[in-house]
Amino acid sequence: MPLLLNKQIDDQSAYAVWNIQETFLELPYLSPEPYPAELHPVRQAEWIIGRVLVKTLCEKFDIKYQGIGKQETGKPFLNGSDVHISISHSFPIAAAMIHLTTSCGIDMERPRDKHDYVKLKYLHESEMQFKNDLLKLCTIWCAKEVIYKIFGRKFLSLKDEIKLSFESESLIKGEILKSGHEEVHQIHYEWVKDYLLAYGT
Repeated sequence: MPLLLNKQIDDQSAYAVWNIQETFLELPYLSPEPYPAELHPVRQAEWIIGRVLVKTLCEKFDIKYQGIGKQETGKPFLNGSDVHISISHSFPIAAAMIHLTTSCGIDMERPRDKHDYVKLKYLHESEMQFKNDLLKLCTIWCAKEVIYKIFGRKFLSLKDEIKLSFESESLIKGEILKSGHEEVHQIHYEWVKDYLLAYGT
């Protein structure tokens, strides 16, 4: 099994990363629950491995896995449990995070031209100093995706309502500026192969 990482963050949280190398014929046998056969093969692979990862994380904390549902906003939740989960796909890499008590987010991305093309749609004015640094652009994108997932609501502007500042080579301070929902989050980031992994609560 190409499980790259299965990391305990602290006594209440952990994350896991999978490198999808299985064929589309092998993947269905890994599924811990019935999978939607109508999905495109890549989406099907991501769907299955996302659930394999969450099930793996549940086992780490002795939580019974009963499948995954989605809120109206699209945020995933664990059926029959109050613990919090987050899932990220960037084929062939998939990642998932679990936290026992608070909302969490995880995201993985490989630096791509996409981050440069759309940077003006997600860079806060205070982050413009990084507009020509592709690695920083990818990191900012991932960190904002993590905060968006933690927030768990629609209508949060990545550009105008999330502001980031780099605290160190592995930590970002993320501020939600949305009126009535002001929050500060600590986002951790690291490289896994050639992917940027970011996670936080």
